[in-house]
Amino acid sequence: MDRIKSQTPRTISSRNKFALGFALSVSHNKKGFTLIEILLVLAIIVLVLSFGMPVVSRITGQNINTSARKLTALIRGVRTDAILLNSIYRLSLDLDKNTYSVESRDGAEPLSELALLSVKRDPKNPDAVNAAASDFKVVDKYNKEPKNLPPGVVFNGLLKEKEGKITEGITYIYFFPNGLNEKAIVYLNSQSAKEGGYSLFIHPTSGKVEFFKQKIDSF
Repeated sequence: MDRIKSQTPRTISSRNKFALGFALSVSHNKKGFTLIEILLVLAIIVLVLSFGMPVVSRITGQNINTSARKLTALIRGVRTDAILLNSIYRLSLDLDKNTYSVESRDGAEPLSELALLSVKRDPKNPDAVNAAASDFKVVDKYNKEPKNLPPGVVFNGLLKEKEGKITEGITYIYFFPNGLNEKAIVYLNSQSAKEGGYSLFIHPTSGKVEFFKQKIDSF
């Protein structure tokens, strides 16, 4: 009998009471988060970020050191090839795209003053470069395509004797068959950093490269 009674259909009144109770339950569940709950979530997010930021900073620092070592080895190799192959080489730095490549030209004929200067992109056509015709070609031994800096690392400019500080466009560091090269300082930095930086000092006679964990503003 009890089982039969439990299956007896509800009356209209009982159905109304059931619906009202269900609605109140849903309404109660949709009240949303309390201020305390929101503050607790924010506190957890801040705590997670506080642990994550030092890790990101450390990884970026390691990437900058790695970039400096790779560029140092590359510069030494380029200088050696310029001497042995009796050709003019240059390290091309794209300060806008944070890429670099190695190019060379057969022979040791003097370069024009225009060829030594950095070039800027045309604002109306960013993919094109306002450069004079050049007979320099990419050296496949080093790269067939421009190489990217590691994630989080950017070129923060280049300092040259003739041009001063360069912060945009494509710029070059030349290496000559007589063992000389342009004196230059390559600046590296974290993408998120607004100040400071790292300096790669390239000496003109010995080809020596020094890495400083600070920004060197003059030769």
